[in-house]
Amino acid sequence: MKDRPAPSPASDATLLGVTSEGALESAETLRADRRVDPSQPRLPGRYADLGLVARGAFGEVRRVRDTRLNRVLAMKLLHPEVASRPAVRQRFFTEIAITAELQHPGIVPVYEHGELDDGRLWYTMKEVRGVTLGRILGDLHAVKGADGFVATPSGWTFRRVLDAFARITQTVAYAHRAGFVHRDLKPENLMVGELGEVLVMDWGLARRGNGGPDEGADDDGFGAGSPELTRHGDILGTPAYMSPEQASGARELHGPPSDVYALGAILYHVLSGQAPHHGLGLFGTVRRPVPLEEAARGGPALPQALVVACLRAMQEEREARGTAELLAADVLGWLDGERKRDEALGVLAAARALEPTMAELRAQALAARAEARVRGSELRAYAPLEEKRPIWELEDRAEHHGRAAALAETQWLQAVHGALSVDAELPEAHAMLAEFYRAALAEAERTHREEDAARCEVMLRAHDRGRHAAFLRGEARLTLHTNPPRAEARLFRMALTDRRLVPVFERSLGCTPLVEVPIQHGSWLLVLCAEGHEEVRYPISLERDGSWSGAPPGGTTSEPVVLPEAGSLGPDDLLVPGGWTWTGGDSLAPDSLPRRRLWVDSFVIRRFPVTNGEYLVFLNDLVASGREDEARQFCPRRDPGSAESTEVVPVWPRDGAGQFVLPTGEEAALWAADVPVVQVSWFAARAYADWEATRSGLPWRLPNELEREKAARGVDGRTHAWGDHGEVTFACVLEGHAEAPRRVPVTSHPTDESPYGVRGLTGNVRDWCLNVWRHEGPPVVNERVQLDAATHEDPDFRSIRGGFWAGPVVNGRAAGRFGGRPGLCRFSVGIRLARSLGPGST
Repeated sequence: MKDRPAPSPASDATLLGVTSEGALESAETLRADRRVDPSQPRLPGRYADLGLVARGAFGEVRRVRDTRLNRVLAMKLLHPEVASRPAVRQRFFTEIAITAELQHPGIVPVYEHGELDDGRLWYTMKEVRGVTLGRILGDLHAVKGADGFVATPSGWTFRRVLDAFARITQTVAYAHRAGFVHRDLKPENLMVGELGEVLVMDWGLARRGNGGPDEGADDDGFGAGSPELTRHGDILGTPAYMSPEQASGARELHGPPSDVYALGAILYHVLSGQAPHHGLGLFGTVRRPVPLEEAARGGPALPQALVVACLRAMQEEREARGTAELLAADVLGWLDGERKRDEALGVLAAARALEPTMAELRAQALAARAEARVRGSELRAYAPLEEKRPIWELEDRAEHHGRAAALAETQWLQAVHGALSVDAELPEAHAMLAEFYRAALAEAERTHREEDAARCEVMLRAHDRGRHAAFLRGEARLTLHTNPPRAEARLFRMALTDRRLVPVFERSLGCTPLVEVPIQHGSWLLVLCAEGHEEVRYPISLERDGSWSGAPPGGTTSEPVVLPEAGSLGPDDLLVPGGWTWTGGDSLAPDSLPRRRLWVDSFVIRRFPVTNGEYLVFLNDLVASGREDEARQFCPRRDPGSAESTEVVPVWPRDGAGQFVLPTGEEAALWAADVPVVQVSWFAARAYADWEATRSGLPWRLPNELEREKAARGVDGRTHAWGDHGEVTFACVLEGHAEAPRRVPVTSHPTDESPYGVRGLTGNVRDWCLNVWRHEGPPVVNERVQLDAATHEDPDFRSIRGGFWAGPVVNGRAAGRFGGRPGLCRFSVGIRLARSLGPGST
């Protein structure tokens, strides 16, 4: 005899009460089936029959009213034709006894049992309305997508199903502790009531104990049917979910591990949308299930914690399956993590809501500060307060927005860390913090804030989950081309030694071109050598996981570094190759420009400032050329006292032949031939550059102030020519003199040297620059510095750069800026020459 296939429920209000014989048939189906005797059984007097609910092969369930207690119950009865069979009666009694003994919210309680006049056994139980887990799983997987599970029309979600499964597992764990094994766990025997009750139904195949002979075992087997239908006889259970020992008919091995396997098979169905098995294999063995990931292909990614729990429960070895308690703990642990994740994501959403505000405040602060600088550049220092107040208001507004942005950032950090206090492993929070600390680390390293960089690196490592591994390794990539090609590139690490960054040979990189050569991040110096060409010093600054390519603004390919032909540079001519450099951004430097990364074209600069001896040749050549007035005008002189005065007070005397000579006596040391010339106007400095250009045939000029800043800082944004430590003994500055401060020969203080070998950029004398002093700095077009040479007719301030012998070392910071009237002669300002390279050079 075979079980009749179970029809789909007529509604979600189908009465619960499934027998061991299989899913029950609805009353409507029975009324349509003429083979079923529609006569009602004669029930005990206290029960009023309210009609048939469902019918199976061995019994039926009727809805009854308990007239004594005035409540509606479900009554399960045996069919008359099987009521006299001893094995069936024994199995029925066993079901009653086990169900009655198991008092748990997840098991329908038994109220009363007895025997009808016709010999049929019966018992009453609580009436519960709901649906089977199988029905829910069908609905859930019908609407899932590759991106995730979505709620079913009835409101079931993946997590809600897992919560129900966890309660089912806890119910089975209770039964195991009480000494009972279910042996027929499957989605159709698991019910969810209308009020959220989760029930393990149909204890008809249950047995007491772990192994040994069955209680009430019968020999009334059924032929093979659907794998979802319960099988009786030698093989007990449902093939689609049964354990290997059940499939092989080894009843003496049936025990709690058998139920654990079935629970794992149900979890497999929850995750994949299908049962793990599709019938019995040869000789009664269950075929191995399809791998879970394959069964779930096309659906959402499976939670690995649940996959591990499922596969452990479905191990062939019974001892390896664990317990129902362990499986419940695994599922509840995952659910607890998901609940914490939801709560934490809510907190994280509050953090994300702050991000537009933070960005807007920063943008407003930046705009107000930029406008203040532009408007401030239009005013003179002596402008009346009425004209300055609008600028102050802009500066105050920038400060206000900056403080508000900092406060919002603090709130953002608190919110993100708050999310981690709820869910310590929330990936989204760790990702947000990792991005934050990565940006902070990169900025701290660019601006040489070592303590901040160390702190940010620790925080990045704490929050990174692998995405920033390359960044943390600190490698970068170098691409370099030269003209001519095949130039050897020797790599020197800029190592901190006695407070100075000094080049230490690392290795040869071979010959150019170099393409994507891996080098550790940091400040480096390349020395480029090619036969028949001058040696070139080429500093590079490599950021973590970054690239150095030498591509100019708007370009995508690296421009070659030109190595001048041998002999084309004088002994003290130094090439500063074109490329990117960091300018400004030094809050301690006087009038520093905002921090920017700019492209400065190649230029040549003199190693030393112009000396008294060199300037003396210039003046006497003017005299010899009949340009007496110019010679007297350009002679070092004392300031006339006002910009309008034309009085000339020369400092250098003349001999009997009319030649200028260097002063002697008490001031002889200040005007020695190897000491830098001072007390010359910008016009005089410009005239000297023009004279040198004519004499040499090379386009000598004064340096643009950003050219000079690059010549001092190199490309790594250091604060002084030698590094980031303002050590006063390295330069001729006020604090470094044991006696009265004074100018010294240009070859003094070899430690005051830049990455290109330029000397005296921090102390001794300042340099007149080519351009007009503007509050916003020289013009920059598309991130490229423009020369912007001032004319003689322009009465505006000229830019002055560098520190000097009687000034503090802080004034010699490379980003510091000063201005002076072009006609004034200062004891602190001298001359340094620069020139551009010819066409085609970078």
